[in-house]
Amino acid sequence: MDMPVNKRTLQKAATRAAVIAAAGRVFRQRGYAAATIAVIADEASVSPGTVLNAAPTKIALLNLVMAEEFEALGHDTENMRAGLSGGFDATLAALLELHLNRHYDIQPMIGPLLAECWISEGGEFERFYANMDRAWGPIRDLLREARDAGALRGDVNIHALMSFLQDAYLGVLRRCASEELELFAASNLLRERINLIFQPVAA
Repeated sequence: MDMPVNKRTLQKAATRAAVIAAAGRVFRQRGYAAATIAVIADEASVSPGTVLNAAPTKIALLNLVMAEEFEALGHDTENMRAGLSGGFDATLAALLELHLNRHYDIQPMIGPLLAECWISEGGEFERFYANMDRAWGPIRDLLREARDAGALRGDVNIHALMSFLQDAYLGVLRRCASEELELFAASNLLRERINLIFQPVAA
């Protein structure tokens, strides 16, 4: 039997949501380094301890913010895919272009997250990939359908192909952050990498 939700539980959930929303604003406006727990607490009108109740570390808090970003991107990716009528190549390029445009605009969040996760790995690294999968579900479905329709080789391993594609995509994002790559150049680089990945597996 489901237990009734009490007022205290609802209040805790509302406070947590307010902390995550405040953290997102601060990360965007100030960047990761300047977004201290104290500044985020100020923005949310709560104590620093309340912020740390939502997430035990700043990187964990950033992962919570990005979970919501990836969730929204997943919905937008699915909606875009439903509205596209081109072939596999054009559809894949359009979906990844959507992702790149969205993440390029939030480099103050995703750049530090990538750097921190690659250095520390562990739980937050795994959580980052789990969050990213929220947005990549429609792309995985597209790859499976392309294989089943004969656009890709029948023996292609979709899981391995997704890993290569995600690594190529994240590599472009890292170069955007480290080399200040402009969006046009980043888009061209992503298309080059997509072509290199898919040439050997095209049917």
